[in-house]
Amino acid sequence: MIRLANPIACLAGASLLLAATGAAAISPKYHAGTRSGPFVATEKSLGDLLGDGYEIRGNLGTALILQKKASVYSCQIPPNPEKLDFEPYFVCSELRELARDAAETEEPAEAPQTGN
Repeated sequence: MIRLANPIACLAGASLLLAATGAAAISPKYHAGTRSGPFVATEKSLGDLLGDGYEIRGNLGTALILQKKASVYSCQIPPNPEKLDFEPYFVCSELRELARDAAETEEPAEAPQTGN
């Protein structure tokens, strides 16, 4: 019969291995500058936007919609697939709509990979 070493040590080692290999990193679709439809991810936080005078106007799916005059942001909590949970922060994306002509000629972005 094979006996494993301390199971807690094995789990800790596996966690370190995942972190070292980058498997626990945030999904590329949430990196600043990444476009998802008409929204572009930014470095701004929900707290920054509320402090700058933006107001929560509603939601779009699981995202909060913030507005200040003609400026619109979408803020959502990104999922953490490794923990089957959510990250402890919001990712806010600015509405930067492209003209139809530009959207039709722009190279299609690669679809984000999902774990499904």
